[in-house]
Amino acid sequence: MTDEKEFSAQGGCACGAVRYRMTSRPMFVNCCHCRSCQRETGASFALNAIIEAKRVILLSGSPEVVNTPSASGMGQKIARCPSCRVALWSN
Repeated sequence: MTDEKEFSAQGGCACGAVRYRMTSRPMFVNCCHCRSCQRETGASFALNAIIEAKRVILLSGSPEVVNTPSASGMGQKIARCPSCRVALWSN
């Protein structure tokens, strides 16, 4: 098993304009089946990796933060690629 100090995973949007790195393993991973996640992904669920924001490093690009209404009324901030509009992360 990889030591936590050595862990690194990269990701990004579909067009490659925005890239990021996670510097530690997620605290947990879950599948959300709510209607919002179904609409976002076009699938029956969204796969979410929960990680502390300070452990995500932006490597390239500049995501656009979009304020999105939510069923709770608290809203959600979704970081999207300004070119391909793929959701990269939210909080």
